Amino acid sequence: MAVLPTAGIRRRAASAPRPVHPADRPQRHPGDLLRVALGLVVLGIGFLIAQQGQLSPLERDLFRLVNDLPGFFFPVVWAVMQLGNVVAVPTLAAVAALTRRFRLARDLLLSGLLAYYAADLVKSVVGRERPSGLPVGAVLHEGVIGGAGFISGHAAVAAAMATAAAPYLTRRWRRVVWALAWTVGLARIYVGAHLPLDVVGGLAAGWAIGSAVHWVLGVPRWRPRPERVAAQLARYGLPVQDLRPVAAHARSSHPFTAVDGSGRRVFVKVLDPHRYERDWFYRLARLLAVRDVKDADALAPLGRQAEHEAVAAFTARARGVRVPEVLLARGNDRGAVVAQQYLPGRPLDELPPEELTPPLLDRVWEQVALLHRARIAHRDLVASSIVVDDRGRPWLVDFGNAETGADDRTLAGDVAELMASLSLRTDVRAVVAAAIGRLGPEAVGAALPELAPLALSSATRAALRSTPAGITPLRVEVRRRLELPDPSRLQFGPAGPLAWVTIGAAAVVVLGGLAWLTGLTGLADTVELNGWRWLGGAVALAVLARGALAAAAVMAVDRRLALGRVFAATIAVDGALLRRGPVDRRRVAARFLERSGVLPAAAERAVDRYDVGTVLAGVVAAAGAIVLALLDGVLVDWRPPEQQLGTVLIGAAGFVLVALGQVLAARHGGPAAPSPLHRRLLGLPDRGWRDDGPADLRSWAAQLAWTALGILLEASALAAALHGLRGDIPVLTTAALYTVLRLLWAGLPVLGAPGLAEAALLLALTAAGAPSAAAGGAVLAVRVLTFWLPAVLGWALSGRLEHRLLL
Repeated sequence: MAVLPTAGIRRRAASAPRPVHPADRPQRHPGDLLRVALGLVVLGIGFLIAQQGQLSPLERDLFRLVNDLPGFFFPVVWAVMQLGNVVAVPTLAAVAALTRRFRLARDLLLSGLLAYYAADLVKSVVGRERPSGLPVGAVLHEGVIGGAGFISGHAAVAAAMATAAAPYLTRRWRRVVWALAWTVGLARIYVGAHLPLDVVGGLAAGWAIGSAVHWVLGVPRWRPRPERVAAQLARYGLPVQDLRPVAAHARSSHPFTAVDGSGRRVFVKVLDPHRYERDWFYRLARLLAVRDVKDADALAPLGRQAEHEAVAAFTARARGVRVPEVLLARGNDRGAVVAQQYLPGRPLDELPPEELTPPLLDRVWEQVALLHRARIAHRDLVASSIVVDDRGRPWLVDFGNAETGADDRTLAGDVAELMASLSLRTDVRAVVAAAIGRLGPEAVGAALPELAPLALSSATRAALRSTPAGITPLRVEVRRRLELPDPSRLQFGPAGPLAWVTIGAAAVVVLGGLAWLTGLTGLADTVELNGWRWLGGAVALAVLARGALAAAAVMAVDRRLALGRVFAATIAVDGALLRRGPVDRRRVAARFLERSGVLPAAAERAVDRYDVGTVLAGVVAAAGAIVLALLDGVLVDWRPPEQQLGTVLIGAAGFVLVALGQVLAARHGGPAAPSPLHRRLLGLPDRGWRDDGPADLRSWAAQLAWTALGILLEASALAAALHGLRGDIPVLTTAALYTVLRLLWAGLPVLGAPGLAEAALLLALTAAGAPSAAAGGAVLAVRVLTFWLPAVLGWALSGRLEHRLLL
């Protein structure tokens, strides 16, 4: 007997009405949102550069390189350039509609028109002149063209339509349409209508708009034609008849059923050449976010993917795992098929809860144990990847992402995936009990760190989002069965109104007092337009600095964590630091890690390692900044700092008020986790960075690099703010002073407490020659961006960040 491989497939009863084929339903992909974000970032950077009104030598040289090409290119260039004309939008949309590709026509029309009007809007805001009005020696092949230059409307329209058309085309034609879009941009430079920055900004805007249209409206999936699939099977030696598509949802393939020459029913899976996992941009984003690419073979040639699936299935079958027999696995770059024996059965995700009995769960985990004993990781072991035949036997199917010779961590990911998927359909206690019974406590305990949302498949994540408790009950049950401490017992009470009032008064004293003392109130009226741009740059640098420090925190723990969730966790940690001081900061950080699946000892070790890494990276950043400053000869002019006494008094008053507020808030808190110093004083073993072996050197290097980058970005934000407020001291001096103070704050956290940190930084900058008002404004701006604003936000949203986001 054989089994129907239906991983990721939801079959319908034969008597049910014929459903709409899944390929006909619009689908959305998170990669489109990433493209929108990146396109807007590129457009924003170009916007800031264009508003300065200055032409860089590089842009001038690039313009002349293209604009000075011989004139005999003009007829061809002019013809291609019309693809970016707004008239081309309804024309191409009409052609698509006449060929009955109505979705393509809709996307072309909407994307092209939005790009055209967006380009007009940006031009009216920026007002940058065209090359004919700038001293670039433009050769005007089309005559004098008036109006604003940034951004290029032709480039925006061409890029928007290329983006809109891409999902409907083959890979070869995608390259063609994007080559045409870039050619339109180069043509606008050639005829003297736009500068290179105008074209890049237009292409970025069109890319973002086309991607946004795809995200809102969705795009259809590629759908293979049955006659071509049948011809391909016959060419590979498996002629079939009655080939029919299965009205089902498959994440990375297209399922069919057929009958071969001997009368056997065959299940055929056609691999999708346009699967989302092949999207390089999405894969890069996932790698940066969670240090993992789940479908590691998605970029391999389709034929190799089919053969890889067959090898993994054959190996598992040979080692006693119940796997359907593979009849054919073959293909090329244009398409590949995997054919297996067919037997009617139901995947676990279609069984009603009452049929998911403990004996059936025990048989399921028995097959998983056999699979892992052969060191084969399925890597997509969800409930739909297990089919139960009419005799009640579970079969493992869909080995497209399988890995032979897998390591322990990958095998643990299988266990976590299946437990999470099954827990959505039956009692959590039965799932955990069956897993421990067949795999043992150690294997289930090793899976606990993988019980975090982004470590799971997208299908499981989507199902977890629809349940109120998410994955928490499963983690709680695993910890209970293994007698591990549960981080949910760490509760954080309210700080109390007195703490709010006291710390609020400290903020007023520090921020308002230093602004009054340095005469900052009259400085805002004198800041010119470029000054506000520099302050905007300081905001961007501060955000990037927090992102770099969040990446360092990700590297401090040996597991996959989502960068976005860690970024939000750093805000909650800052809120805890402001509310109750460094001890509560450690508790929130450790709790976040434990809620993400990290075991308690490893969570404490990661917090210790991050603290030590911050000090070491501070040494590196400070030493580098000081050496560069000395080599440049800028650390020579010193003078007594202005308003010494007043600055010290305001800083001390703010520090005392914050400390008092933390004492008041601590009355509502629970026991604190001991710091490394407390452990040494108490004679407890230090579980910090010294426990990491030589194999961890790469992650240590990455952590130190990200931390040093974050510190230098903070210093850059201070330098940008100081420059915008016309504080005339060298950038290297600012960087050296900030990195040294940042090192002191990391080594002795009390020196970096609110109040003292602002006072020390202000005294250092004025001693280096910065005007008092400029120094005060820069210090307050950077401290608000890097500490006060995130801390207050983390405190105000502590209930959501600590009890929901961190779950």
